[in-house]
Amino acid sequence: MNDIAAYRHAAYFSPAPDSAAWLLGAQWLGRCPRGGKNLAQPVPDYWEPSFFAQITREPRRYGWHATLKAPFVLESGYAPADLRAHFVALAASFNQVFKLEVDVARVGNFLALVLRQPCQPLQDVARACVEQLHACAAPLPPSEVARRSRGGLSPRQQAMLAQWGYPYVLEDFVFHMTLTGPLDSLSAVQTEQLAGHARNWFAPLLAQGLYVDAVSWFCEAQAGGDFHFVERFGFAS
Repeated sequence: MNDIAAYRHAAYFSPAPDSAAWLLGAQWLGRCPRGGKNLAQPVPDYWEPSFFAQITREPRRYGWHATLKAPFVLESGYAPADLRAHFVALAASFNQVFKLEVDVARVGNFLALVLRQPCQPLQDVARACVEQLHACAAPLPPSEVARRSRGGLSPRQQAMLAQWGYPYVLEDFVFHMTLTGPLDSLSAVQTEQLAGHARNWFAPLLAQGLYVDAVSWFCEAQAGGDFHFVERFGFAS
């Protein structure tokens, strides 16, 4: 997909597409970002499949991932090949594979896999993605600035939105692999049931952790479309 004229691009952490960690997340969300195939979801026995599909609809569009550089349009004069060269250089600047200890938790109004403890190597990778890929990113249109400003940003976050196109970067970066959309339609009991179901489903990752050895390139071919896996750039050995 390196030669497609995509609408937006993003830098993600994602497990290797042939790994068990990839399959666990893709099945939970109901779509494989490599190829776009719909997958049977692990619906709790006490829920209707359509209800579970609705709760996971929002993260399903973006694919199984944690954002490192938020989606952006290519700057005028840049081609996908130029962006790929930046990804290659970025990945080559890291030679340390490291493990993330994760758990299921509520983040704001959704469930996600989150870190059990801070991880400086991950912060370094996230910072590099923001800073080193930014030359390829076109300035955000006012409508997108307004959308990303929702929720009440601190002055520092507003400044980072203006500089980097996203408010939750650098010191404010928080790793999360989104599992659901908004939980407003769920009762407290249903939310806890869903969290327990997620902990059971992702038990292998909670026990073994997630290894970070690469940065992944995802793209959105058309505005409002699904994000698809393009390529994974392994760290230098």
